[in-house]
Amino acid sequence: MKGDVNLRFIGSKQLLVENIENLLSKHTNGSEETFLDLFAGTNIVGNYFKKDFTVYSNDLLYFSYVNARAIIENNKELSFDGLQHNGIVDPILYLQKNADRMDFTGSHYYEEAYTPTGDSMYLTVENGKRIDYIRETIELWKNKMWITEGEYFYLLSSLIEAIPFVSNITGTYGAYLKHWDKRALKDLELIPLEVKDNKKENKAFNEDANELIKRLDVDIAYIDTPYNNRQYASNYHLLENVARNDKPSLSGKTKIFDWSNLRSDYAMKRKALNAMDDLISNISATHIVLSYNDEGIIPINELTNLMKRYSFKGVIDIEHI
Repeated sequence: MKGDVNLRFIGSKQLLVENIENLLSKHTNGSEETFLDLFAGTNIVGNYFKKDFTVYSNDLLYFSYVNARAIIENNKELSFDGLQHNGIVDPILYLQKNADRMDFTGSHYYEEAYTPTGDSMYLTVENGKRIDYIRETIELWKNKMWITEGEYFYLLSSLIEAIPFVSNITGTYGAYLKHWDKRALKDLELIPLEVKDNKKENKAFNEDANELIKRLDVDIAYIDTPYNNRQYASNYHLLENVARNDKPSLSGKTKIFDWSNLRSDYAMKRKALNAMDDLISNISATHIVLSYNDEGIIPINELTNLMKRYSFKGVIDIEHI
């Protein structure tokens, strides 16, 4: 089974990509070659426009970067030659079949952090053990140089995308449910990701967007900042932790790590407008497309005035969706 497996992610633009495309078609002339997705999240937008442009994807969260390395930078079906030389023909199937091995002697960090083993109910004990085995094995293959970087990020992203479908949460990892949701009782299942080949040199970044844009010159820049006070790092701390695999100490009932270095100014009312002003004023792009909610912490009239200030002849095109 292969396809577009999308995380349950606040602010996902799955339903808006055609609106974005229609808006762009009114203003582009066909000479545009590069598309920058500055706050990429699950890379829905960048992956959609991969058919038309060289795509640059960026996000401050590492699990988003992992996904971009898997489906934006990768441009072809992966061969996994190194694994095949070591007798592993299908790594997804291998990881799936061996995830319940009783003789696994590696780290049990994720089981102890996120399951009843460690007084938590984000995951069942069985799925915590599966994550430990799969995460450790992927890292082992990388260290043995049995897989390329592209293959490493592909397998890691396949794991991260599978976790929300067995997580005992309402939508984010701000807290876990006190009873077991039916979905959480299912076995963790890795599903191969679809990789589209646009025959271009796509690039993934894991940086502060306001700093990154000072080094890039693109034709189209798409901006989808946080628009309320929910910080993505705290809402998706479990996925970020699995992606980074640093195994930090966790605190509180929510089992969260210190994410202060991942705090976004765009989710802070006193800082959001200045951050947006700094971003727009420094972008070098022919076209800028901004998605925002009219109930966001930056008032729409202030956001509109800001965009007009930096636009060509003070003209902008607003589409209400």
